[in-house]
Amino acid sequence: MKDIQIDGDRFETSTPDPANKKPKPDSSSEGRFGRFKNWLKTHHTRIILGLGVFVVAPVAVWAYLESTKPVEQVSQDVHVKKAVKPQTEASPLTGVQVDPALAARPITAAVIENHTDARPQSGLSEAGVVYEALAEGGITRFEAFYLENRPKELGPIRSVRTYFVDWALEFNAPLAHAGGNADALDIIGPLGMKDMNEFVNGGYFYRSKDRFAPHNLYTSSDQLDSLEARLGYNKPSSFKASPRKKDTKSAQPAHPDININYSYNGYQVEYKYNADCNCYDRFLAGAPHIDRNTGKQIQVKNVVVQYMPTSYGTTRIGEQTVIMGTPGSGKAIVFTDGGAVEGTWSKAAHGERTKLLDAAGKDIPLNAGNTWYSIVPTDKTVSY
Repeated sequence: MKDIQIDGDRFETSTPDPANKKPKPDSSSEGRFGRFKNWLKTHHTRIILGLGVFVVAPVAVWAYLESTKPVEQVSQDVHVKKAVKPQTEASPLTGVQVDPALAARPITAAVIENHTDARPQSGLSEAGVVYEALAEGGITRFEAFYLENRPKELGPIRSVRTYFVDWALEFNAPLAHAGGNADALDIIGPLGMKDMNEFVNGGYFYRSKDRFAPHNLYTSSDQLDSLEARLGYNKPSSFKASPRKKDTKSAQPAHPDININYSYNGYQVEYKYNADCNCYDRFLAGAPHIDRNTGKQIQVKNVVVQYMPTSYGTTRIGEQTVIMGTPGSGKAIVFTDGGAVEGTWSKAAHGERTKLLDAAGKDIPLNAGNTWYSIVPTDKTVSY
């Protein structure tokens, strides 16, 4: 303490103690951080409430706005588009994939001649199935069956024989022909064959001017379609289709050449395996067998040889005729993929399909494509 005197009065004053002197505020960063921490401790409740309002309020506003939007009605009739694949099915005649509308057509058959004056024929290469068999005089004749292919011209058309009736019945097929011998004409009605005889349906056939009769009678797919419609034959043909297998092309075919000796010179048939198409090129009388419609050699996917019991006689009116054992059975050889399967054929009744069985009694399947049946007398030679 210290005494001082002012105007005669005495006063007592104190002198500050350096030990009790207060520190001045610190302006450093550490001091500012400390004050901030103190402030947070003091106001932390207000801070939490403020942040909650800042975060929650926008969410609440968004939720309210979304809840007040009008609800859109979603149609239940929703169609999912799928990739559309081409719609096909196996032709019952050939096994080839075709438009279902073609597969549902009636099979149409025609008797086509093979006299040397009838060559080249029209439409044979487009047939799904062809039978070749002897007629009188050692001349062979064809019966051709059509479904998915529709030749612009078919012919020359010739007369029917009993065995042609049986094969037409196998496929439930209307048969175009120009008359026939008495025995064949006698069984058409009783057996129920669908008959398209030119003798009573002449308007659906025509004579060409570049050949002489009887080798100039023709028809067309359009004309036969019209005739079938008029006769009520334009319904799908119901029959049992041949069993099929997958093609197996052969680089080294076991049996690349097939030779069939039907009769005398001019009716020698040869098939040569063609690996490019896994099929057989057909030769007739030593030359490529040409289709006049296309100008190209006939190619065949499957060749079937049926050894047929064959005899010769006369009809009830004395006509010379070939008599074949169908219905019946015998030896068969099926050629596909450059190979050969030996077995048997059997046909139980006029309207039944011919069965082709291997040595084990199982069906011999065919490749998808056309098939030519060579009906060979048992005394004739087939080499391969």
